[in-house]
Amino acid sequence: MRIFLAVIPPAEVQRAAHGVIETLRRPDDGVSWVKVENLHYTMRFLGEIGEDGLRRVTEAAVEAAAVIPRFDAELGGPGAFPSARRARVIWLGMRSGAAPLTDLAGALERALAKRGFEPEGRKFAAHLTLGRVRDPREDWSARLEAAALPPAAPRRFAVDRLSVVQSQLNPKGAIYTVRAEGPLA
Repeated sequence: MRIFLAVIPPAEVQRAAHGVIETLRRPDDGVSWVKVENLHYTMRFLGEIGEDGLRRVTEAAVEAAAVIPRFDAELGGPGAFPSARRARVIWLGMRSGAAPLTDLAGALERALAKRGFEPEGRKFAAHLTLGRVRDPREDWSARLEAAALPPAAPRRFAVDRLSVVQSQLNPKGAIYTVRAEGPLA
């Protein structure tokens, strides 16, 4: 199974975030845009694991979530990794909630390490991926500066669980299935 851990915003917040995609999308733009129902904050990607790995990941998710209190978060503005000029990943940041989300990522790393998983190897950055750029030669600076959430769009949401998600690759895009959840304290 292809597994990752995530914080999944409610559907109305996913739709608001997807509205930003619609302002950025252009015909033949060379971007693989994320489907609205798949928008999430990746806490840790684990890749292919078996049933025993899933059991250990679920234990780690429950343990990590139990030590972090529930908190409110708010979608932030758009950006890109590694930069807007050489974008590979286009994302939305967090206006609020990044610090406790980072704490949750740290707790998750420790819980996974106790169960034999290797460390991530890179620093956690709170972001909601909107799309993956296939050709990084275009400068996205102006488009990202102009893109924003609609003024009345729902942006705030409660972070109250950590989800263990299975990703099944499909020609029409990945299909995500929540396999388990760890409730926050």
